[in-house]
Amino acid sequence: MTFGGNYPTEASISMNCMPMPWVNKVMYLGFHFLGPSGKVDPTSTIRKFYGQFNNIVSVLGKGSNEMTAVHLVKTYCLPTLTYGCENAVFCDNILSKINVTWNNCFRHIFNCCWRESVKPLQYFCSNMPMT
Repeated sequence: MTFGGNYPTEASISMNCMPMPWVNKVMYLGFHFLGPSGKVDPTSTIRKFYGQFNNIVSVLGKGSNEMTAVHLVKTYCLPTLTYGCENAVFCDNILSKINVTWNNCFRHIFNCCWRESVKPLQYFCSNMPMT
C-alpha cells in the first residue's frame, strides 16, 4: 500500500518468489487504512462492536439490569471499539461515528429519547464520552 501517491509501476514486492499485489485497503489492529489517502475506516470495528452489544442485550433483556449491561458493555465491547485507536489518526467525522456508537449504547440500555444527551447517564455510570 502506498500513502500519498500512486502505486509505483517499476517496483514490485515478492514473498517466496510470489508477487504481492498493491492494494487499496489494509487492515491493521482492527482498522482499515485506505490508500493512497491513508484515512481510517472504522466500519468493520463498529459493526463488530454492535454485534457484541446486541448479544449482551439479548441475553439480559431490554429495560432490566441496566448497570449489569453497562458493566458488560464496558468489559467486553469497549475494548473492541478502542483497540488500535492509538495507532490511527482520526478526522472529526470518524471521531463522531465512534462517539455516536458509544452514546447509542447508553440510549438503548436506558431506553431514553434519541434526542436527549447521554452525558448525565455516562456521568452517573462513571463513564466518559469517547471523544
